[in-house]
Amino acid sequence: MWLRWTTAAAAFFVRCPKSLRRLPTGAQDAILPHMRLIALYGVLAVNLFAADFTPFDYDRTLPLDPHEHEISVLKGTRVALLNFAVTPSVRADGLLVTPPPGRTKTGAIVWVHSSGVFQQLPDAMLLAQAGAVSLLINPIGPNWDQPAAETWRGPMINAVVSIRRGVDLLLQRSDVDPQRLGFAGHSYGAMMGIDAVSSDRRFKAAVFEVGLPGMSVHLRTAPIPFAADIRKRLGPGLDSALSFIEPLDAIHYVGSLASIALLFQSAHLDPGVTDAQAQTLFDAASEPKTLKWYDTAHDVVDIAAISDRARFLATHLGLKRIDPILKAKIGVR
Repeated sequence: MWLRWTTAAAAFFVRCPKSLRRLPTGAQDAILPHMRLIALYGVLAVNLFAADFTPFDYDRTLPLDPHEHEISVLKGTRVALLNFAVTPSVRADGLLVTPPPGRTKTGAIVWVHSSGVFQQLPDAMLLAQAGAVSLLINPIGPNWDQPAAETWRGPMINAVVSIRRGVDLLLQRSDVDPQRLGFAGHSYGAMMGIDAVSSDRRFKAAVFEVGLPGMSVHLRTAPIPFAADIRKRLGPGLDSALSFIEPLDAIHYVGSLASIALLFQSAHLDPGVTDAQAQTLFDAASEPKTLKWYDTAHDVVDIAAISDRARFLATHLGLKRIDPILKAKIGVR
């Protein structure tokens, strides 16, 4: 609404000098410079607003309405099933991992893995030993079998909003420091995470595992059966279908990540993401950033990768020293 009014006002002031010709010459000379200045301000306001607008805004007044069910307590670390409202009609499922209570506030991490919350549970349990609270969110994704490709866009936006709402949920806790928030996303979770982190200035550090420039690129190029089957099914309609989601591609957002610390983890043996695609995404990212490669496949479960992201998050979120915890995990004294 604001954008439409500002655009209309700017257009009016640009056209207005034509109507000034009916005024006396002296009046025209006195008014015209002011009208041009107002027009300039109007155009600048439109441009500034458009630059700040993203499709990932959401209703912050909507109650989160969290439902929580404890499933385990292991050495003081609590694991609970959780779901919360993303929109009035969409809820996100996840896990909440909380360390034993401390005396001060601690850092917190939002995790999104393309294959679901249990894939990153070992990471979250590891970081809990360093004091971190973790919220693991099941990715909200499209039904790629839907014949109407325009239905793909909404769930992808909801996936991004679920991350931002997850931050809201974490910040309602009395044990979370709002200045020590991190994100870790894998594959689809990495791409949606880039969109979320670029739209939400509350993160301090982020890890992106096996990301690539965007889902439209993945569906167009990946040789894996999932993408190949979609290309075969859509045939000549592929370009039209991908046009609905291309504006959400991570490559459009990765350059504006608010100068937070970034770790990109890529895999030389990934069957669905080429080295060139991973490098393109990293090259486009804002600084400060680090790219690390692993001789592993898409899951990035190499012991070095697990250690690197734990060390990165612990360092940038001000958690306990992670190296003694890592050594104990692998039996090194």
